[in-house]
Amino acid sequence: MFVLRGTVVTMRPGGEVAAGGEVYVGDDGLIAAVTPLDPVPAGFGSAPRIAAGGLVLPGLIDLHSHLMYNSLPLWTEPSRTVPWTSHNQWGGAPTYSSRISQPARLLGAAAGRALLRYVETRAIVGGTTSIQGNPRGAVPPDDDLVRNVDSEKLGTHDDFIRVSTLVADSKEALTPYATAVAAGRGFIAHSAEGSDPKLRSEFRLLEDVGVVKPQLVAIHGTALNADDFAALKAGNSSMVWSPFSNLWLYGATADVRTAHEAGVRLCLGSDWGPSGTRSVLWEVKVADLWNRTEAVFTDEELVRMLTSNPGDALTEVWPRPVGRLEPGALADLIVVRRRAADPYRSLIAATEADIRLVVIGGRARYGLPAMMKPLAPTATPIRLGRLSRLIDYGDPTITWKTVVADLEKVRGDPGAAATRAAGRFAALAAGVAVPADSFVLLPDMPAPELDEQLGRRGPAGAAPVPVAVPPLEPLVTGPTWFDAVDANPFHHGLLSGLRAYT
Repeated sequence: MFVLRGTVVTMRPGGEVAAGGEVYVGDDGLIAAVTPLDPVPAGFGSAPRIAAGGLVLPGLIDLHSHLMYNSLPLWTEPSRTVPWTSHNQWGGAPTYSSRISQPARLLGAAAGRALLRYVETRAIVGGTTSIQGNPRGAVPPDDDLVRNVDSEKLGTHDDFIRVSTLVADSKEALTPYATAVAAGRGFIAHSAEGSDPKLRSEFRLLEDVGVVKPQLVAIHGTALNADDFAALKAGNSSMVWSPFSNLWLYGATADVRTAHEAGVRLCLGSDWGPSGTRSVLWEVKVADLWNRTEAVFTDEELVRMLTSNPGDALTEVWPRPVGRLEPGALADLIVVRRRAADPYRSLIAATEADIRLVVIGGRARYGLPAMMKPLAPTATPIRLGRLSRLIDYGDPTITWKTVVADLEKVRGDPGAAATRAAGRFAALAAGVAVPADSFVLLPDMPAPELDEQLGRRGPAGAAPVPVAVPPLEPLVTGPTWFDAVDANPFHHGLLSGLRAYT
């Protein structure tokens, strides 16, 4: 247990900000109190007191990602001169397989554990404490680093959430999800991604099977209209807005003005490396750029999209609150350097350099050495450009250097990596257990090379072939990434404004 002192931004319904407040974090991984709002709890007399030196906020929640692909760079199809209109189009682009699907499959099969640690590190560097988008295949254990929304069990044996990444196109395909929702489970579903109004039929299908309920989190919704948002509100469902990816691929984004006016609970998601931001810390900046001309949201409302709003969506199915600093909530929190008088503007303006500490389930997992050493004495160094931090993977033999080395081994010899992966697939097919640290990750996005190799209904677990894997993306957003952003004309220059936040 420990006590964290600073300016506490609770994200409670009243928007309380406690200057000179204290967050009491218990050994049970829960928040015991936030003073002076709550009574001082007993039993903390000898607990370490840590000066935050900044703002203390709930950890950031990313409700839309595809983790398996988050080591890859931004992607554009060279032959494409106009934006796509549907998510059904770009998966068949000429370079999609060689630049996205095949490299991700090889990394996931030959170095799955290292890949997952890499992408979770990328998330935590941006202040993310929970992220949606587990690859299929091996399920990572709880408490590995960040919370994996798709598989998080919170110390139970329950499976709280179902996920549909590739859109289910029939009532029969949605029947298992409808059954799960009827039993109180959560359902996270891609729906109506693209600018083509015909995509609204995907959402109508969700209505037809009866899953538009409080447990539903609909991702994208870029083709939805006022009637659809009214239905989402009536069901008390949530929607995830990923403006960068929408603008990158389609040149347009969801009608969040109408959604907001309808009272829909809006959350943010970073999507994935090929068409998304490094983390929701940058996605909120895209929302801020959009909002400068549209004037729909307050700064507090933008911050709620990556804290209390997704937290409330998860609390519909999780047994503990998350996304707010309040007694009994999960002790997932971050410390951010103050950059502006308004605390919400401070978070919107913050970059990776401003993340001072990340605590997940009451455990300090990443942050400045001065803050980490009293709380996580076995944490190991991680160097990110000019940033020097400590990170705790839960095992001092696992370091950032070993994670990178495992991935570079695949890049350096893709032939050997493919052979290694083939052996793992053969062992799995034969029912032979593979080592716990050698698990296989499978694609959750289109894989056209599998369609050609195995037929449309072939097994997604087919072993990958040797393929060139691009250099690992830096974890900190920088000039090379901004240059790539500038080169895509589909967003009409709006995303180029991100460079000004550094």
